[in-house]
Amino acid sequence: MQSVTWKMGGEAGYGIMSSGTMLCRTFSRLGYHVLATNEYPSLIRGGHNLITVRIATQEFASLNKDVHILVALNKETVDLHKEELTKGAILLFDPKDHTWQATDFSKEMQLVAVPLADIVSEHKGDPVMRNTVALGATVALLGTDFSAIESVIRDQFKRKGQEVIDNNIAIAKAGYDHIKTNFTNQSSMFLSKGEKKEPFLVINGSEAVGVGAVRAGLKFAAIYPMTPINSVITFLADHAKELQLVYKQPEDEIAGINMAIGASIGGVRSMVATSGGGFALMVEGLSLAGILEVPLVIDLGMRPGPATGMPTWTGQGELQFAIHAGHGEFPRIILAPGDIQEAYSLTVDAFNLADRYQVPVFILTDKYLNESQWCAPKSHFQKDVATNRGKLVKEEELATDGSFGRYSLETDDGVSSRSLPGMKNGFYIANSYEHDEQGYTTELADLAAAMAQKRLSKLVAIQKVGGAPTVYGERDSEITFVAWGSTKGPILEAMKLLGSKGKKSKLIHFTWLFPFPTEEVTKLLSPVTRLVDVELNTTAQLAFLIREHTGISITEKILQCNGRMLYPEEIVERISKVT
Repeated sequence: MQSVTWKMGGEAGYGIMSSGTMLCRTFSRLGYHVLATNEYPSLIRGGHNLITVRIATQEFASLNKDVHILVALNKETVDLHKEELTKGAILLFDPKDHTWQATDFSKEMQLVAVPLADIVSEHKGDPVMRNTVALGATVALLGTDFSAIESVIRDQFKRKGQEVIDNNIAIAKAGYDHIKTNFTNQSSMFLSKGEKKEPFLVINGSEAVGVGAVRAGLKFAAIYPMTPINSVITFLADHAKELQLVYKQPEDEIAGINMAIGASIGGVRSMVATSGGGFALMVEGLSLAGILEVPLVIDLGMRPGPATGMPTWTGQGELQFAIHAGHGEFPRIILAPGDIQEAYSLTVDAFNLADRYQVPVFILTDKYLNESQWCAPKSHFQKDVATNRGKLVKEEELATDGSFGRYSLETDDGVSSRSLPGMKNGFYIANSYEHDEQGYTTELADLAAAMAQKRLSKLVAIQKVGGAPTVYGERDSEITFVAWGSTKGPILEAMKLLGSKGKKSKLIHFTWLFPFPTEEVTKLLSPVTRLVDVELNTTAQLAFLIREHTGISITEKILQCNGRMLYPEEIVERISKVT
């Protein structure tokens, strides 16, 4: 096999998510490309949990629809997912849960009964360790040596002591041996040798944002927990001391954004992270950042709304919200990574842009990107990072006559010099009122208009450095997809499937969404005959943005708002219906 898709499902609390992580690490270390994504309901306890892992010898961009191995920790898992199994797939189950027969399935299956509970009991393990038995059995089914999973188990449980490590290894080995003893190679999905040549990290999107923030010089983060950005909290809180940064959990999102604004005024790079409901509470603070002209990075992790909506699922419903949020008019920048490497690099860019233009910068992520685990070259996260603090003055650069104009109107790009508290000659007032050049409150008509125009003139300067969309695929394509964010991966895989059918396609992928790159987009889209917009919302928010700024109307759309990511096969199917 060149690619295998594996699922494990069961009740919450049985280590299903950690099993997927361990499987990813195992095969990434062996030179394979991996991707894992999870599904779970928004319940404190109970409900159906699922992890899906794809392992392949060649690089790929998303999961595919067919499932080759299903590990069922209860009967419900089979009932819910048996139709996803491809012909000849393996079902690994405990006969104590249910004894499955070939006649229970519409396709030919390989039924692999493993006494998960009995093996755990024999080794005096906790019932949750059925997942460990299944991991050992999976490694055997994939034709890999047991030592591969053994090393991952040692790393996973090293903080819990040797006894815990030994017990987990013994239970996993029992699952591995059960397959080797009781099932022949007819019940297998042996993988060809992995071909990766350099070390890869297994990391989720929120962790990549966190790493990017730290590499960019983050020193303060105030983040109230909210799905799906919680992994960035875990990363920053666990490593705050060694990274010499401050992570604060505020009482709510309102306090969080105000803390971050204060830290930014104090001269340190700061950020907040939240989801739609939390960001709604931050909007007044966002306007405060706008009038104060402070740098601020906001990681907005999207999920389906409105209101609480479906808090543990994915979506792209907040692009227009981010563009228009806040009372009054002030500039902001909106970036949207499409994969793990962009999540890292765009976060670095966000901090530099925030400082350079003294504006809020959004990183639009989503649950799929934030919580899925991806593999990426370790070298990508080790590149030298250039830091641009913008017009941040030093004490010796300030005039001694008290004439420092923090909000000086004498500027070509709308960006004035910025001093820090404690600089003797850099005094100014920072509050929420309209102000003069030193920050003193004003309601003079001409001055208020001049200040508003100064702030908005930053948009012209930002537009000059804004990123054009990236084009993937063949120039003379008959189908051109337009998309933003994490739909990138499924579209790239769909393009491969279309290519196998003789259809040429390309993707115009937006990572820079506001200020909108009007000129570049107009040039890219004007000659195209068949445009297809792909988004995880109901109103085609990117297509609306394109029409607003270029006048180009995209009539063909593939939209989805059920909380799930699109499969490449679904994109191809929906394209084919119109072709």
